[in-house]
Amino acid sequence: MKKENILILFVCMSLFCINFALAQLDVTVKTISDSVIIDLDEPAEFELILRNLGETDVFEIYSLADVELSVVDPINITSGEAKSIILKIMPGTSLVRKTGFLAVRYKIKDSQNNIQEDVLTVNILELGENTFDIIPGNINPQSSEVRIVIENKINRDFSDLNLKLSSAFFDAKKDLPLAAKEIKEVVLPINTEKLKTMSAGSFLMTVQIGTEGKFATIEKMIKFLEQADLDVSDKESGTIISKEEHVRKNVGNTKKDIKITTKRNLISSMFTTYNIEPTKTYFTGFATKNYEWEKQLIPNEEYRLLVKTNWYYPLIILILVVVILYMVKRSVDKDLSVRKNVSFVRTKGGEFALKVSLRIHAKRYIERVNISDKIPPLVNLYRKFGAISPSRIDMHNRRIEWNVEVLGKGEERVFTYIIYSKIGVVGRFELPEARAMYEKNGKIKQTESNRSFYINERD
Repeated sequence: MKKENILILFVCMSLFCINFALAQLDVTVKTISDSVIIDLDEPAEFELILRNLGETDVFEIYSLADVELSVVDPINITSGEAKSIILKIMPGTSLVRKTGFLAVRYKIKDSQNNIQEDVLTVNILELGENTFDIIPGNINPQSSEVRIVIENKINRDFSDLNLKLSSAFFDAKKDLPLAAKEIKEVVLPINTEKLKTMSAGSFLMTVQIGTEGKFATIEKMIKFLEQADLDVSDKESGTIISKEEHVRKNVGNTKKDIKITTKRNLISSMFTTYNIEPTKTYFTGFATKNYEWEKQLIPNEEYRLLVKTNWYYPLIILILVVVILYMVKRSVDKDLSVRKNVSFVRTKGGEFALKVSLRIHAKRYIERVNISDKIPPLVNLYRKFGAISPSRIDMHNRRIEWNVEVLGKGEERVFTYIIYSKIGVVGRFELPEARAMYEKNGKIKQTESNRSFYINERD
């Protein structure tokens, strides 16, 4: 048997033995708490049930990630035995800089250094909105109390939750336990006399949440409904794409007439769209366009209006105009222009040949002009030239050069050479830019030609 075959057989048998060894340990994972709350410095917790399907052995649990594991001592498991292990995971400093889900890879190694591995997902959170959701109810002039829903968003119990709630309507403190994923409702009394002097709108509610000596603040808005029958919301957002959102909801038990107005100047009105056609549009003065929407809402009906002004396309047009003006100015300001052309040449032997022409035009007086061009691969240089022969031919670097001491204002020169190939070229044959170096008022400057190409459709 060849040595290579023996080596392959040995590797396959080794992999089989390793897989067989790793299969001797069956691992079942149960999540106790997958959340790591940074403020509380509390780890995630999992239950691992390890069942040894093989011989009695000692197993070690570890991770190469920046995490701290609660299980550090080797675990002895006899053959056929199942052991329950509580594994606590605390990410290190480098991993808790960002909140969100983190995949932690851990490994289990036996005494023979056979290793099997798995991944546990840990949710890194900060105490606050990522942990709790606070949903306040609406208030109307007839309200005497407000209901506030508190939701535990994570899989962890809080036995000593302290709440301090404050707003323009109330100030209250509440102590309550909150189990994992539990939702509770808190009812708070309202100062009804104060409501009589308040205008409708949205008011800030601040909730300070404390547990285990740590505190976090959550801010929410409470809506004070207008005349107990209309919920009003107006929002503006965006710069390049400016949006106005107007929402009116009839939360009463009678019909309600609404009217929404907005305006745009003459230019912005050209780029303004809306999801509902306005009832009326009219101009005030020369450059202001007004829009009005009117509707009668039945009970529980919602009217949602979105007005959008998109400056994206005008901005692109403006950028293109600036770029074009810049390119035109740059072209006009050039001291020297170089134009490269290519044309097909017929040969007696039928080889593929092209004539390359470099036309240079001096817009101002310049000195010590060097024109260089790259000869493409796969082609050869025909060593006979036109009126002006090259100053230097470097076939090692495939470069051809001409030197001109002086060019007067408006002076023009044409340099030509021929390239050929005994191998036929079909399709697009592209030539790179030519380069011109020159001196103007004691400064060395450079300019490039256009790219030129030839399309050969013949076989």
